[in-house]
Amino acid sequence: MVDALIKLAVAATFGALVGVERQIHGRQAGFRTQLLVCLGSCLFTIVSLRVYEIYGTISDPGRIAAQIITGIGFLGAGAILKDGALVRGLTTAASLWIVSAIGMAVGFGEYYIAAAATVIVLLNLVVLKNVESWLVQDNYAAILIRTEGETEVDVSSMCKEFGVKILENKLRYLKAEKIIEQRVQLKYKDDAKLSAVYSHMKKIPNLMELQIL
Repeated sequence: MVDALIKLAVAATFGALVGVERQIHGRQAGFRTQLLVCLGSCLFTIVSLRVYEIYGTISDPGRIAAQIITGIGFLGAGAILKDGALVRGLTTAASLWIVSAIGMAVGFGEYYIAAAATVIVLLNLVVLKNVESWLVQDNYAAILIRTEGETEVDVSSMCKEFGVKILENKLRYLKAEKIIEQRVQLKYKDDAKLSAVYSHMKKIPNLMELQIL
């Protein structure tokens, strides 16, 4: 009993440490969520081991633990949000996943492994995130263009001029209104290039609407 209580306390502490970092950065899966995930994973693991101790070889101690991974998948999916071409919440979903693994490790009595994993997770979230700012990365955006008439806007030449790549160009003609609508998916390296393309597009003849989605 004492051993189980110690495991629950340790799991709650490790989960809380990761949760504090997420909470500080305004993530929905923050302090309490991370704590509960780690604590719950630990409890399920303890229960699976106790069942094995009681019923012996007729039970599988890994069966309940295996289902933890499936359950965390649903939580992680709920943390991921797609806003146009931008996807948010992947790091939070990954933190929920690793926190559940830490809770399982504590439940199995692997305190050192769980502690080491917690330290690595915190280093990743607090320290290594600064490395991302040093890396040149691709950025994505979607632009909606609406023009009056029946002539398609040549966005290809515009984007090529400023070093912006077109990934997709969806065209729709609204016959009743005589409006051409274009949704353009772009890939670029520098925000200044996107701003330059956007400013240039403002000069499109017969332009009715222009917005970054």
